[in-house]
Amino acid sequence: MNHILKDNRIIFIDILRILSIIAVIILHITADLLTRTNDFNTTSWWISNLFNSVARFAVPVFFMISGSMILRIEVKSYRQFYVKRVLPLIISLVSWSFIYAVYTQYFIQKSSMGIYQFFSHFAYGLMTDRNYIHLWFLYAIIAIYMTVPLISKLVKNCSEKDLRYYLLLWFMISIFYKFISDIVFRVTSEYINIPITNIPLFMGYLGYFILGYYLFNYTIPLKAKNIFFNLGIISFCITPVATYFASLYSGTLDEMFYGNYSLTTFFMAIGTFIYFKEKETVISEKLNYKIKKMISSISKASFSIYLIHLLVELLVSRRAEIEATLLQTTFTLIFNVVIIFSISYITVKVLNLNKFITHVLFGGRG
Repeated sequence: MNHILKDNRIIFIDILRILSIIAVIILHITADLLTRTNDFNTTSWWISNLFNSVARFAVPVFFMISGSMILRIEVKSYRQFYVKRVLPLIISLVSWSFIYAVYTQYFIQKSSMGIYQFFSHFAYGLMTDRNYIHLWFLYAIIAIYMTVPLISKLVKNCSEKDLRYYLLLWFMISIFYKFISDIVFRVTSEYINIPITNIPLFMGYLGYFILGYYLFNYTIPLKAKNIFFNLGIISFCITPVATYFASLYSGTLDEMFYGNYSLTTFFMAIGTFIYFKEKETVISEKLNYKIKKMISSISKASFSIYLIHLLVELLVSRRAEIEATLLQTTFTLIFNVVIIFSISYITVKVLNLNKFITHVLFGGRG
């Protein structure tokens, strides 16, 4: 493919990884103020809402990137695949669950919990995904990776028409049906339940996973590209406004349009992926070797940055004030994002100097 460079790096995938990890940091930084107040008319709430809304593409794009990359490989041995791909993720999950559990118990909560009680609490949290908020992604990606030896064979034996059928059905069940259900719930306080829509293979993040593979390997018609791109732009504009009115109606922050399966998030994600894939050649020609090398380095560290960034946030971030001005809120948010991203990246690179630490904390990724 023309977007695969000589050094086997794919520039648009690297850029998407970097944008997505920055967006994830934005999501976590802005969540603090958004959940601290129900005054939706303050400048600080609106700035946080705007930043949070435009960053919502991040998680779906991460799943799409994973699908586009890993579903290309040929799995010759289940054992080899699990040792090389799944086991490192499990090790990272255990390591970071332990780190965040220790920090939460003994530094945030100032707990006097004994070692035996702590490990019992930690083990329960590890089994039930309760050790720290962002580690849910590891549980989800591990579960999907466990299906890869079968799913990769399935998608490679499917025609483009077959994949379009799967993605259309997944969209109708996981995205559109959920959107209608959310609207009905907010109007009637009752969820609609249509049993025929309970089709497991067509539900959840696996759809984004396969969508990434499809968009990477197939060229969709120009008309469809334009539609998805325009819907993506419209969704970027609608999400903060829709979130404001939904929250105003609910009396508290309403995350209907923030969700990873929301209609607006879906179009933001697919529009972003398509845009950067289409701009691959132009971007590659404009960037010199040093910039490409830096992009590659940050992209390789994105998974590790994801794991460590909330610990860095707890240590260095400044809390945005509810009554802050436009300039103060914007500066605080941007400062937090820059400082957290920079410290996380530098810390990852320093830790990567030791191969043992790299394997234990980051699954060998750097």
